[in-house]
Amino acid sequence: MKTQSEYSEKNLSKNIKELGFLLGEVLKEQEGEKLFNTVERLRSLTKVLRSDKTAKYKIRKIVNNLSGNESYNVIKSFAIYFALVNAADEIHKIVYEKINREKLSIDQTGSFKQAIQELKRLKVSSKELREIMSRLEIIPVFTAHPTEATRQTILKKILRISNLLLEKEFGFISDLEEERLNKKIKTEITLLWQSNEIRFSKIKVEDEVMRGLFFLKNVIYNILPELYELLSNSFGEAGFMSSDLPSIVKFGSWIGGDRDGHPFVSVDLTKETFAIHKKEIITLYLNELNDIYELLSSSVNLKSISKSLKAKINRYENELRIFHAEDKLREPSEKYRRFLYLIYQKLVNTTKELKPSYLNSDDLFEDINLVKESLLQNDGKVIANNLIDPLLRKIQTFGFHFAKLDIRQNASLIRKAISELLRVSGTANNFTCISEDEKITIICNEIINPRPLVNTNLQLSQETRKVLDEIELIKWGIENISPEAVSDYIISNCEKVSDVLSVLLLAKEKGLIVTSKNSVRESNIDILPLFETIVDLRNSSEVMDKLFSLNVYKNHLKKRKNIQKIMLGYSDSNKDGGIVTSNYELYKTQIELKRICSDYEIELVLFHGRGGSISRGGGPVYRSILAQPPMTINGKIKLTEQGEMISAKYLIPQRAVKSLETVTSAVLLHSAKNFKNKTQPDIDKFIGLFSTVSEKAFEHYRNLVSDKSFIEYFRSVTPIDIIEKIEIGSRPSSRKKGNDISMLRAIPWVFSWTQNRQIISGWYGFGTAIKNAVDKKAITLSQLKTMYKKWQFFTALVQNIEMVLTKVDMLIGEEYTRLNSSTEVDRIFKKIKSEYRLSVEWLLKITGENELLESDPQLKKTLSLRNPYLDPISFIQVNLIQKYRSKKTAKKEKAELLRLLRASVNGIAAGIKNTG
Repeated sequence: MKTQSEYSEKNLSKNIKELGFLLGEVLKEQEGEKLFNTVERLRSLTKVLRSDKTAKYKIRKIVNNLSGNESYNVIKSFAIYFALVNAADEIHKIVYEKINREKLSIDQTGSFKQAIQELKRLKVSSKELREIMSRLEIIPVFTAHPTEATRQTILKKILRISNLLLEKEFGFISDLEEERLNKKIKTEITLLWQSNEIRFSKIKVEDEVMRGLFFLKNVIYNILPELYELLSNSFGEAGFMSSDLPSIVKFGSWIGGDRDGHPFVSVDLTKETFAIHKKEIITLYLNELNDIYELLSSSVNLKSISKSLKAKINRYENELRIFHAEDKLREPSEKYRRFLYLIYQKLVNTTKELKPSYLNSDDLFEDINLVKESLLQNDGKVIANNLIDPLLRKIQTFGFHFAKLDIRQNASLIRKAISELLRVSGTANNFTCISEDEKITIICNEIINPRPLVNTNLQLSQETRKVLDEIELIKWGIENISPEAVSDYIISNCEKVSDVLSVLLLAKEKGLIVTSKNSVRESNIDILPLFETIVDLRNSSEVMDKLFSLNVYKNHLKKRKNIQKIMLGYSDSNKDGGIVTSNYELYKTQIELKRICSDYEIELVLFHGRGGSISRGGGPVYRSILAQPPMTINGKIKLTEQGEMISAKYLIPQRAVKSLETVTSAVLLHSAKNFKNKTQPDIDKFIGLFSTVSEKAFEHYRNLVSDKSFIEYFRSVTPIDIIEKIEIGSRPSSRKKGNDISMLRAIPWVFSWTQNRQIISGWYGFGTAIKNAVDKKAITLSQLKTMYKKWQFFTALVQNIEMVLTKVDMLIGEEYTRLNSSTEVDRIFKKIKSEYRLSVEWLLKITGENELLESDPQLKKTLSLRNPYLDPISFIQVNLIQKYRSKKTAKKEKAELLRLLRASVNGIAAGIKNTG
């Protein structure tokens, strides 16, 4: 293994240079010298684009003279280069981290080691740590939101290249072996060149289900024990608890369960998803039992087994009617193997729904744990720790459900369903017209009324029956898969108390809520209001306060251990109010929700609906979690993992371990600070000071997106029309038809602004808001600098905006304005450009830097090095869009241009490492 001095930035540069050379060879071999020379010419010109005023005209000339096939090949060349650079950069981080994991002088942010150092600083005792750990429950939730532009086929090839790069770094290889590895890498690059990187058929929900399972099956299942071993070793070295760690990380999924605005997620499809999850996890257990069977050859002639294990073997032989005399191929003294064989057969029966079978994963855990206990009693501790413990950990984590499926539906459909149900049943004929208080009274009375509203004679529309059947899926999942398989029902665009109560009533109609004697006697559903828009965030505390005051809802919560889960939407709040106000309102909302929950002695669990990009709540997760308000994370958290972030975090096994280590460390630290009542000083003061900034940011952002010419600007200077036609997800790009941004989903909104490099969703309004607040003496620059140093929320916000501003490129952004030469487009672009300059100016004043990312030169260098390879694709994209939108372009030519444009969108997304 190379030492720290041997492994340096020079090694990364060397790897990138070698990969670039191999790519160059592939280009020449596959397409000839002409393509290679064109790519090199464009790269040379874009290197001087910002210093040579004639460069852009030369680039346009080259681009305009490219044929369709040549354009495609140039785009693909740069896109593959980005894929290779990203892989090399990821491997560099993994190797550097592994070499320096023990060195305290190296930045260990996000590691267990760094978290433990902080725990010691907080004076957390071993007893306190055990209590904190017992509360931890971290649930990354995979979603099918269409932000992954890269095909799974391509991802697998990139994974193979990454593994080959790792082999080069960690292996003691000769020159001959290095040459062999380079040939293998070149083979993968050639295969990349010969593979379609874009999809030409519509993705089905079933495809998305299997894609989510790809990461769960092939990466997460395998690396899970490594995560706990790393945590155990880190605790042990620090003198803390190192054994019997609780299972603190579980996994969730929306794929196949989320039907908000998704016409293709049916009840049958969700049931099929449940069944696939169960089949896949049990198959993994069967495979692992096979592996353990091959290894666990301990003989009772040498070491005994426990009495409990002997009794269980005899019992299972009788139940399964499988007797040892029939098994002539195995040594009779190998009792562990015998028991594993019986467990295997019982698991097979479980998959085939035969008897006897396992009713639940707890019974399977008990059997495997019996093996562990017997080994521990008979000198087999090392065997138990290394062979049996990993499987036990997996069973605790994945059960028979693999990932807990959430059901989500839009509040508007729930309102229509409850209104129709009450009208048709004769309970309330004008439900939609009455006041909110009257609605609450009617629904509460019906919840505790033992008489059902639904019966076989009731004539309900297909839409209402669908909503009822979707809620019943929770009961079906619990009864047919596992009690752990499902419980959360999420109401998107939740606005009112009646929205939540309506779900409670519908759940009662489907048997999830059982009432008697004017009270809720049993409840098997968790109802999560999802607050998304700025208005809804501001009203959320009032909604929850009213809910908690209602006896019927109090009774429901008592049956759910007095836990209230609430989801917060980062994407729509950003699209609605801009990044500054969105973040500020989310922060304040959490504080208010925590206060109200505490008043009613209810445990709050927040579900953060984060996207991949900073515009949608993304950015470094460690920084984000620590920046949440004090007392709002007390061990439990759910957070979405979306689109390209799933492959970025969980494609490479070593990166998957690091990703889970980072989020676990952050939640552990935040929870420990809450436990020790270590709150950040002056937070209330900072929140008050920042209110003026947020108000002005909101006003300035809304002035832009409400401008009469803004929609024309958006639809003409971004490739939104291309993105709407790209096959990157099964979900439609808009909730409803319309020309208002509120109709558009947040993902294509952010995706479009990222493509034209203006990225207004990640910074617009910041500069004007800060300047205005300072000019009006609502806040001083000195106070802003203090907030930046002491208030983690503001630190994270500024650093995230700084990262986005670094990716913004107004020179390229201006190139896209050539798509519409109207004076209105020019006017709006000037507003955006002016705001960009102002935002950079005031951000630098706050941070004290001379230029963006001055404090993070490595990231700055990484981003700046991408421009010469990214810019050519942007110029080609603008040229292709002009042709595609031209009325003179024939239909057949448009189809070919759309194919090329899809490739350009993929290429830019790969270069920026963000889509939506």
